[in-house]
Amino acid sequence: MGARVDITSQATLVAALRLVRAQIAEQKEMERAIEDKLKALLGEATEARIGGEPVVYYRWTKPRRQVDVRALREEHPDLVKEYTRTTAPSRRFVLLDPTAGGGGES
Repeated sequence: MGARVDITSQATLVAALRLVRAQIAEQKEMERAIEDKLKALLGEATEARIGGEPVVYYRWTKPRRQVDVRALREEHPDLVKEYTRTTAPSRRFVLLDPTAGGGGES
């Protein structure tokens, strides 16, 4: 583990971040519920209108083509090794949940 710093004097920042994340999660849940209701109203339709003006599109996307990396790794490991590149490391920010015991993420 790396260096540590005590931010006891800034504990309100951590509390504020927890609060904002909880509010965002609540808003996302509301967004999903409203979106689900609109999708149900649309049924098989691809467009919804209010007063004759389009307000929602619900269209199919084109199918995507992607490489089955697991199968490629199993069947051609040398090829995968040849074309695999390593990226620069990055830092991951994790807000821990003190109620989770053992430092679980919140």
